[in-house]
Amino acid sequence: MSKITIITPFRNASRYIQATANSILSQTHTDWEWILINDNSLENEELILAEFLIDSRVKLTFNKGKGITDALITGFELATGSFVTRMDADDIMPLNKLESMLSFLKYSDADVITGKARYFSDDVEISDGYRKYESWLNDRVNLKDFYTEIYRECTLSSGNWMMSREKFESCGGFAGLTYPEDYDLLFRWYACGMKIEGMDEITHYWREHPQRTSKNSLDYSQEQFFKLKINRFLELDRNTMPLILNGTGRKGRLTASVLIDNRVEFDWVSIEPEKFKAGIYDQKIVGVEKIEYHQPIQILNAAAIDKLVIQQLYEPSNSEIFLYNL
Repeated sequence: MSKITIITPFRNASRYIQATANSILSQTHTDWEWILINDNSLENEELILAEFLIDSRVKLTFNKGKGITDALITGFELATGSFVTRMDADDIMPLNKLESMLSFLKYSDADVITGKARYFSDDVEISDGYRKYESWLNDRVNLKDFYTEIYRECTLSSGNWMMSREKFESCGGFAGLTYPEDYDLLFRWYACGMKIEGMDEITHYWREHPQRTSKNSLDYSQEQFFKLKINRFLELDRNTMPLILNGTGRKGRLTASVLIDNRVEFDWVSIEPEKFKAGIYDQKIVGVEKIEYHQPIQILNAAAIDKLVIQQLYEPSNSEIFLYNL
């Protein structure tokens, strides 16, 4: 059995959902079900979807709760497919996405399959920042380092993965996820030891537009991202080694606030400690030369310097370094 369940929450997506629907109904793999969940939308998506609901593979339901996570849980309760994926209501699938991902998944030893993503827009020019993120995201496929880079950014786009229902359920499904939910789902797979493989082809077209939830909701703010990833670091990778926070910029301060809230002891390092004689958040800021550990250390790197520079900076400490780039 090769039925694929596609789960799509939607809210105020009337402008784009028809294009999404067309891309799904045009798939070369036809054994699928598309479960749409109305997440308290204020628009008329049902009228737009009426022509597609004639197809018995397309199912419409309403969120039992509020928000994307509750909508995903609501949709998955109706799932009957042996494989599962997510699709956002404003993105587009390449014609052979389902067929390619399913074939790759069946003939690999991976638990999760992803591919490369491409930003597009009918409304705005794609910014340099988004193009850089697109390139960075696709580099994860080339370098196969989805978990190595997990604390820097979410290494998978939200609608660009597929896995068996059995594996998905064994790791908890969508239940209990914290926003941003796609990032937290990746951490869940990391904790479960799920192997991720990437396909060297575009498998997802990611629409950029001013109304994107990730641009307008506090659930997807930088503060929320850092709260999630630093808490997951403390749960999944923190141990008894001394902990160093490297960098005093915005990322460093967001990281420090989470560590302080969790009463985690750490040394906060800057290459210019003299600028922070009064400290930050009542935390002393020291220079690298003050680090004199002679044992393994963990470093949360919130500065815009690479691994080699970090190793050179901290080499005099004679410590083995476990580095986590933020």
